[in-house]
Parts: sequence; C-alpha cells; structure tokens
Amino acid sequence: MNNLKYLAVSLLLAAAATSCKDDPELLTTDVGPEMTIVSVDEAGQFGAKVNFEVSMSDRYALSTLKAQVFFDDDMVAEETIRTKENGSYKGAVTVPLYKDIPDGEATLRFVGQNVRFGTTTVECQLPVSRPRPDHLIFVLDEKEYRMEPTGNDFEYAVTDNFPQKPQGYIMTPALDEAGSVVTFGYDSEQGTIVSDSMDAIPFANSTAGEFAITFNLKSFEASPFIKLEFNGSEMTMVDTDNYAIVTTLTQNEVYTLSGIADLADWDVDMDFFERQDAADPGKLTFLPLSGLYRVTANFKYKYLKIEAMASESATAVLNADGSGEAIWVIGDTNIGKPTTSNSASWSPETGGLCMARVADKKFQITFVAGRSISASGFDFKFFWQKTWDHGEFLGKEDSSFANPYGVITTDSAPFTISDSGNVGLAEGETLEAGGMYRFTVDVTGGTMAAKLTVEKVGQEELPAAELTINGTKLEQIDTDNYRVDLDLQQGQTLTFGGSGMFVPKWINPDFFAITSMTTATLVPVSGRYRITVNTAKQIIDAWVLDADGNQATLSEEGHGALYFAGYGIGSPSLADEPAWNGSGKFCIPEHEPGIYVMTGQAGESGSSVPGVRFKTDGWYGQFYTSPNWGGGFGAMTLAAGSEAYLVVTENGTKLEIPEGVTLEAGVTYVLTVDCTAGISSPKVTFEKK
Repeated sequence: MNNLKYLAVSLLLAAAATSCKDDPELLTTDVGPEMTIVSVDEAGQFGAKVNFEVSMSDRYALSTLKAQVFFDDDMVAEETIRTKENGSYKGAVTVPLYKDIPDGEATLRFVGQNVRFGTTTVECQLPVSRPRPDHLIFVLDEKEYRMEPTGNDFEYAVTDNFPQKPQGYIMTPALDEAGSVVTFGYDSEQGTIVSDSMDAIPFANSTAGEFAITFNLKSFEASPFIKLEFNGSEMTMVDTDNYAIVTTLTQNEVYTLSGIADLADWDVDMDFFERQDAADPGKLTFLPLSGLYRVTANFKYKYLKIEAMASESATAVLNADGSGEAIWVIGDTNIGKPTTSNSASWSPETGGLCMARVADKKFQITFVAGRSISASGFDFKFFWQKTWDHGEFLGKEDSSFANPYGVITTDSAPFTISDSGNVGLAEGETLEAGGMYRFTVDVTGGTMAAKLTVEKVGQEELPAAELTINGTKLEQIDTDNYRVDLDLQQGQTLTFGGSGMFVPKWINPDFFAITSMTTATLVPVSGRYRITVNTAKQIIDAWVLDADGNQATLSEEGHGALYFAGYGIGSPSLADEPAWNGSGKFCIPEHEPGIYVMTGQAGESGSSVPGVRFKTDGWYGQFYTSPNWGGGFGAMTLAAGSEAYLVVTENGTKLEIPEGVTLEAGVTYVLTVDCTAGISSPKVTFEKK
C-alpha cells in the first residue's frame, strides 16, 4: 500500500515538473529607460494643454511614455504615448479646470516603460493658474449667447429675453493654440455644476422675459435658480418643473407662498386652499383637516398641488375601516388638474389625484367641466392609496376580487358607478361646460358602505377661441378642444378659419390630405364626420359618425368605421395608445368601400410626437367593430409580404409584431384592413410607404 502511495506522489511531482518546463519564461527587469525632460511649457493654465518633450533610451525596446498631472498627491490627468525606438517624444497633457482650485504648482510626472516592465520616473513642478478669458459662452438650443465679465472676480453674465427655464450649458472660448475648450454642465447626482459636461444646467427664473444668467468661473456658482419659500421655509427642487415641501398644515391657518412672480395666474387647488386677497395671491388659507401634507409648485402647468402624507416620503392611505387621511382618484385622459392636459391616464404614481379630507371619514374633490374634467364623458375610480392593488372601491360586493376593496354607490344623477367601481356619465348625458362639480365620498358607514354625492357648486367661464371649418363655427368642448359635425363628400375641400385657428402641427392623414396651410381634402368615403381641434396640441383629427350623429360602427358587410385597442399603436401619437381602455379606442376610416387605412411613422414606445403612431416593436392589439367593448372582429389573415412584419394570434383575433422584428424608426408605414369580403374574413396588409 505504501509503495502505491509513493508511486502516486512521484507521478504527481513529475507532471508538475513537466508543466513548468512548458511555460514560457517571463523576462522582466527592474531597470527602466534613461529619460531626460528636454522641454516643458514654462507655465500651465487650468483647462489648457501643457506641451512637453522627453528623450528616452534603453537597451530593451521601449513601450510607453505617460505624462501625468498631479494636484498634491492626486493624479488628475494622464496622457499615454506609444514608444518604440530610442529618441525624443513630444506630446501635450491637459490640466483640468476644477472649481475652487487655487493658483499654485502642479506636479508634472513622466513615467517611461520598456517591454520588460522596467520603469523610470522623472518630474518637474509646473506653475498653474485659472484662466481669465475675455468672455464665456452660454449655449441654449444651439444658439450662443456671449457672457461678459461683471466686474466681480471670475464672474460672467449675459442679459437677454429668455424663456422661464433657459436650460443650457456654458463653455469657454479656446484657451490655447490647440483650441482647448472647457464646458460646464449639471451633474444631477451631485446636484451641482461640473466641468467637462454639456448636460443642461437647470436655470429657472420666476417668469419668462428679460433677465441675467450668471456664472463664476472659479466657484462654479450660477444664477438664476428659483428660490421658493412656503411660510418662510425653502422648497426643494424635485426636478426642473417641480418644487416641493412636506410640512404640517393646520385647518383655517393662513400660509404664504413667495418666489413666483406671476402667482396670480396660477391655479391653486380649490379643495385645499382659498386665496385671501386677490391683491396678494401668495396668501392662502388651508381648508381641509390638519395633518401632514406635501405642497408642490408645478411650473409646467402653473399649478399648486397638495397631497396628504403618511410620512416625509410616503403618501397617505385610507384604512379598511374608513379611517385615514386620503382617498385617491385615478382615471383616464378625461380628468386631470389643473386641466385634462395633465391627466391621470390610469397612471397613479404620476397622475393620481388626492381628495381633501374635509371632515372625519369624508373626502372631496372638485372638477371644472371642460377644464379639469371632460364635459362629454370620463372614466375614473376611487382608490385607498396612490397606487394599484392595495385597496379600491367597487360598485358592488365581489368576494372573488383579489385585492382589498370597499363598495361605493351614488344617487347623484347623471353620474353612474359600474360594478367595477368606474365613475362615469349616464348614456347621452353631458355636464355643463364651465360647471364646478364637487365629488364627495362619505365612508362614515365604513368602506363597504361608501356613498358618493356630486353637486354643482359654481360656474366658471371658459376662454374660447373662434374656430370655423367651411364657415361653420366649432363647438367648444373644454378649454383646449373643439368639434363640429359635418356631412362631407370624398375629395371635398375643407377650409380652416377663425381668429383662433392655427397652422396644425399634425392633421390626421387617414382623414385629410393637406393642400395648403389652411385647406385640406377629405380622404375617406362620403359621409358624416366629427372633426375635432385641439388648440393646445395644435392638431386636427376626426371620427366617423352614423346617420344619428353617434360614433359609427362596422356593419356585417364591412362598411362604417373600424376601431383599435391594445398596445403598440396610438393616435395621434404612441403616448396615446389605447391599451385596453375601451374609451381610448381610436377610429380608422373607410377609404374605399370596405377598405380601412391607417398611416403613421414608427418610433419608440411612449413617443408624444404627433404622427409617430406605430411602435418599432412589441405590438399586441385587436380591431373592433364598435367604439365600445363588444363588436369583436373576425379571424384575420395577412396579405402576401405582411408576414415579414406581423403575425396574427389567438385564432386570428390578435395582431402582433413577432419577437425579433423591428420597424425602422422615422419610416412611414401603412396599415390596411380589407373587409370587402365582410367582417368574418378581414385581410390585413402592412407595408412601408
């Protein structure tokens, strides 16, 4: 046994010896090249290059020469030159420009290395100083503004007519003969301006107009940045549009907001605050019950938003017994504050609206029809929290419902609540434009017996634009939206007029062919159409109507209108994709008898650019014969060539882009649905235009 053990050990040692013999020998040396600094610039400048020449020689082949700049013991810059033959090597290294670094001496270190890893280091001291260029440059939207010295040490400024948020970057002129330029942008993680960046600096003034932008080339301090104070405490910048503070608010206490020059033009949520004096719009009386709240000043929409909070970072919730500090409203694009342009769009984290707790277990929210809620229709729900799946109100008891829930009912006509808890209008009903409608939820009887009461509490005059099509005045639906119903002939010219009319940024190509800045022709078949105009987005769109003035449906023979719901296709942009929201379906018109056509560009998910209507990948949707749920479409087939882009699934009812297929962004595509054989056997064509 011992002999076997000794044999095994011997074999192992032999193998190890053989392995060592096979490895190549790594030849190294501790001796580096002979090096001499031939020349170096007498002095350096922060942000500029320092020129040098170094001679090197060695019995071994040379490898690299590194030029390093040190501030004290910290290496702040390095340049590497590949070397081969003995001789002199010229180069340049940039001395970085950092904030607050004083003039003084930097260390310029040269490290030479040969191919056997031997190194030699030589160094010298380099006087360095901060540059004082005769001007700086502020770059905004590719336009350059010259910044002149102000007289304060290292400070530069430019005064011009700027937008409220002129977010650009700053740069120096050339600092040396090599044309070295230093840029200054914003580091969001550090929350400060840094060198060698072109990320936009979040400059913000209280209003647009003439004001100065300043920058200090030594301290990197700049202005203007908005300083908002709520009752003497500074609000924190959340992002470039929003400033917020979390604080305790006391019922009937007067609070002061300062730092917004045009605060009189801002919308202050009427459920939470009441202005004390029109002459002093910053004095606000708090109306709901006392508690912890987050106050947010939103400059994009000029809106003061208030949300109940459970802590500094967590929003308040309603408890199953009806106690708690908040109920949240989450809904479609037809509700939002201060206007529907800032809609919830079923996104609770970004668009959830907090109801004010006006009494114990009683909450309210007020909308203005035509401004913050659509007068013609809407869809929203009441939730226990500002997110999904942790508590909501249904219209009836449902033991199969997976999440915590309550039951809410209403006797307030014409408002309805579906079994799933969705609040809407009874069929055929509308709200009075400009009417102020207060929705109150009472949970004093517990969450299983919640009661919704809606009452009109006031009237507001909506600003109206004068818009006409073929001389017919458009009806105002809300602040931004107008419509008119017209009987039109295929190829008929439409003339857009009125003092409020604009050159549209987008006009739906499925319905209209543009012929001039003010005219277009009807593309689909003759019929009755509802033409819609959005003055905020400056777009013109349309729907197909039936003889009774309702949204048209698709007949069994394949005539009328077609509708789409799902993901990957939107109108007027991908930001408006309908998902599985029945009220969000968009209309595809009949171009020829039984032929339905949609045209749009491909783009990235969520694009808000009008006309970008097809996602480059990841489609999943379905056609419908009705603008509402129901009215399923027959089994689809694909025309020759379209299988390169699409597949049909679920027995031909769903349309998808398969994995691995990607449309070309920016390219225009045409989707055609052929129903000439009836709706039971539609054929789909998809191709580049």
